[in-house]
Amino acid sequence: MNIRKVLKMYVRDKWGWFLIPNIMLFSIFIINLIVSLFITTKEQFYTGGVSYIFVYMLVMGILVVAQTFSYAVSMSVRRTDYFIGTVVMAAIMNFSYGVLLIICSTIEKWTNGWGGKFHFFHFPYLNDGTLLEQLAIYFILFINLFFLGLMISSFARRFGKKGMVYAAITSLLIASIAALLVTYYEYWMDIVHWFIEHTAVQLAYWLIIPTLFYVIFSYLFLRRATV
Repeated sequence: MNIRKVLKMYVRDKWGWFLIPNIMLFSIFIINLIVSLFITTKEQFYTGGVSYIFVYMLVMGILVVAQTFSYAVSMSVRRTDYFIGTVVMAAIMNFSYGVLLIICSTIEKWTNGWGGKFHFFHFPYLNDGTLLEQLAIYFILFINLFFLGLMISSFARRFGKKGMVYAAITSLLIASIAALLVTYYEYWMDIVHWFIEHTAVQLAYWLIIPTLFYVIFSYLFLRRATV
């Protein structure tokens, strides 16, 4: 099996997996921290800058196939080994970033918003549970977004531009019909109440189902994808 070869290939890409996301995340943090120093308010100050790292994982999932699939297959790596190696790498990295956010969130809470009531990593509701529950939330969110991106990229590799156009149109139609039905039957408040009644970690557990869907279909698409 060539899973180790796949992992080594990913580890060599230090910029994509390690440096760029950390440099960007902490650059945004420092900028937001400096801006918060000029905001004179007695209330807690929250910013959504940390969402960058989650968006990055979605983009990374999209890019990974385009950047590495053809190269790996040309190096006689089996598609199954390539996929397993990608899953292992994604799990390791997403777990690591989850731990990083937990550490930063804990420090932020202990220092009362870095001494200025500024909150970049720690948020009510999201960080209300135990450390293990918070880690589960981050990890599930990360892998959900990564494998969503991987499925999109794998689908594009399998069906090409026409397939992506058809998939986009179909998705928009389904979303439009669903929104129309929810509006017609006045289910919006029921949906809102359902979210309110659940904790953040409970909602995160629900994401495991679509994540498994993304993983399975990514593998099926890559098995028949052209190099």
